[in-house]
Amino acid sequence: MRRFTVLYIVHDTELAGTSLSTLNMIRSLRQEVQPIVLLPAEGAVSRLYRSQGIECIIEKFPINWSFLKCGRNVLRYLYYDYLQTRQFLNDEKRSLSRIYPLLKDRNVQIVHSASSVITIGVRLSKALHAKHVWHVREFMDLDFHIKPQLGFAYTGYLIRKSDYAIAITRAVYEHWHLQRIHDRSCYLWNAIRPESEISYDGNKENYFLFCSGNLTVEKGVDAAVRSFGKSGVAANGFSLWLVGRCSESQQKDLLKLAAEYHCEDAISFLGFCNDVKPLMSKARGFLMTSLNEGLGRTTIEAMFYGCPVIARHSGGTVDFLRDGDNGYFFETEDECARLISQLADQIPTDLILRSQSFVRSHFTEEVYGREIMKIYRRVMEKGA
Repeated sequence: MRRFTVLYIVHDTELAGTSLSTLNMIRSLRQEVQPIVLLPAEGAVSRLYRSQGIECIIEKFPINWSFLKCGRNVLRYLYYDYLQTRQFLNDEKRSLSRIYPLLKDRNVQIVHSASSVITIGVRLSKALHAKHVWHVREFMDLDFHIKPQLGFAYTGYLIRKSDYAIAITRAVYEHWHLQRIHDRSCYLWNAIRPESEISYDGNKENYFLFCSGNLTVEKGVDAAVRSFGKSGVAANGFSLWLVGRCSESQQKDLLKLAAEYHCEDAISFLGFCNDVKPLMSKARGFLMTSLNEGLGRTTIEAMFYGCPVIARHSGGTVDFLRDGDNGYFFETEDECARLISQLADQIPTDLILRSQSFVRSHFTEEVYGREIMKIYRRVMEKGA
């Protein structure tokens, strides 16, 4: 069987959605692809990848993002942004001069940029005479309150010039106007876990779970605390467990917010957790309160592990969640609070089983690998 040599470019150094989803993708292709991963620095990602037998090359490269405009001095901002853009392009050129010699004799056939914030894949694919596949995972402005350093217009142009572009949901697909190249693009939900990891524990405990890499307003942690407080379930012995990186000052702010609802003693901070399965398996419900989530990896993980999802009706979540069928939607925090109270009273076993049937068909590595290989073969055959 012919194996493709694929260079995956990942910008994460600590474990996050892009690095974990790329690992699932590589695992799903282990029989068909010889992977090489380019990372900007050593860290938890390189350690995890190497533990799985994946070759990693460490070489710094610039990341195409900056904060959205703020403040009143627009001219000063624009001048600063111009200087930063020039610096970015110079840094990318220097990075290419260091990275190319490491790969020029490796017969790389496909360069796969794992995120919309990675642009060096454009230069590398040309230098290596390889095809370029671009994975678009973020809105940027809506989910992380950032923008491309090269601007939305030019970054979108570069993405649409690639040999193939993959968005993780329809919402992200339309945000980047990939319908303009419908013959060279698609939206394809991420692989989250192998099918063997689907499990259900009916012996639930009295806590609800919020989980994100970082506990930020954009991810909706404040909305989760308010909704839990409004539900009143803390008075019945239920708690809210917050999983993710959080500073002491952030913790104090969230506890102050919880105090308004007299539930500060029911809030627990667990920090960042690599293995969320034990937490999700026992939780009464998972709160996805992000303002605009591109896909929401943790939402799918909750479905894998038999934890009913209460999700904000926004972003990419609308693509795959069906209200009352495989999860619950809310529009307001009062609605979220009502759903929390409902799950505190009764475990929806039938809904959990339907959600697991859904992820088995759409989010497993086994299903995903077949779809990615179709894209790789199509890209390679087009240039043959």
